[in-house]
Amino acid sequence: MHASGMGATARHQTIAPFWTRLRQIVAYPFRGGALATLLVLTVAQVAAWLPLIGWLVGLLLLAVAYKYAFEALRVTAHGRLDPPETVLDLNDGVLLRFLAMQLLFIVGIVVAALLGGIALALLALAVIVLVQPGATMALAMDGSLRHAINPATWFALIARVGWPYLALVALLFVFQLSALNAAALFALALPRPLAELVAYALFLWGLFATFHLMGYLLYQYHETLGFEPEAAGLPDRPRDQDAELLEQAGDALREGRPDAALALLRDAVRVRAVSVEAHALYRRLLQQAGEAERDALLAHARRFIHLLVLERDERRALGIARESLDLDPDFTLLEGSETVDLARRALQLGQAGLALDLLQALRRAAPKDRAIPAAALLEAGLLVDRHARDQEAADVLAYARTRTDDPAVLAELDAALARLPSKSG
Repeated sequence: MHASGMGATARHQTIAPFWTRLRQIVAYPFRGGALATLLVLTVAQVAAWLPLIGWLVGLLLLAVAYKYAFEALRVTAHGRLDPPETVLDLNDGVLLRFLAMQLLFIVGIVVAALLGGIALALLALAVIVLVQPGATMALAMDGSLRHAINPATWFALIARVGWPYLALVALLFVFQLSALNAAALFALALPRPLAELVAYALFLWGLFATFHLMGYLLYQYHETLGFEPEAAGLPDRPRDQDAELLEQAGDALREGRPDAALALLRDAVRVRAVSVEAHALYRRLLQQAGEAERDALLAHARRFIHLLVLERDERRALGIARESLDLDPDFTLLEGSETVDLARRALQLGQAGLALDLLQALRRAAPKDRAIPAAALLEAGLLVDRHARDQEAADVLAYARTRTDDPAVLAELDAALARLPSKSG
């Protein structure tokens, strides 16, 4: 096990290791909100047998199941060991990013099969089985899909936790295998409809238990991973991890070793959530490194802006966005919707030029992004009202119509087109 100093060791001694709580973890899906959710979803699975719409019902129930499982992971990671009563606190965007991550893993296996046959596909599957828990936990820590699918994140997390991570992977496999074996036994002893319901209940048991286990690993090793739980009652940290990081980086700078300071901050930013001050110093060192760190500076800007928006420091976020667009005119944020939200904020703060640059960069860099229709409405308004570029606005709106089939959005785009002067339409 890798720990980050005496502070981590002291904290770990206050939290029972997960391997001493296996009985509680196994029983987790049979308590409180987890049991209620398991029973409701199992009974509702009957509706998935309906003709025509059954498949849709099944997908919706599966989405609810994964949403509850991810919420269980999240609350456990924050030290709340009782199952959540509802899933209302979980942002649907996090669930969508989790599902997108699973899809990317599946695509990776398919690509491996196409390139190297069954042998390479099996190798890819083995790697994904190993890293998937780490990717899921990384997503739970900061909600960033790009961070969660970055191989550097996976292997840094595995290296920091050490052998307990491998034990976790083995336990996850045991949970899933146990659910499958039990379902097979019930299939032999029960009528088919009842056996299918029991199998679904066992699937939910395995899902909720494994996500609770991943959350507990995050909770147990939060100090090592730089993750700060919200739960009350945790002892104060003897030493703030970010303060120690900044002190070490400052010492390296005073000794004339900016490369060492940059490396320290790069490693910390890559594997955990750090403070705004640490991000700011990291950005300054990347800027000082010049062209050699241009790509790293742009990549970091996306994460830093995301953090600043969460901290409600939009002016600083807009300043970094402006610098990034000057460096790369096609600079975009982590999500297209974030770009649109930041552009709206820029408009509110009187920075119409920055708002237009952000929206046009999104259209150039990610023309198929789901946020394109919303971005087009905002961009077209700016083009017409502030620059009298009516034809360009019409082209933007016309393209956006090809990127959605939502009747309400199409009506809004058509209304915006109708408001343009006739020479543009």
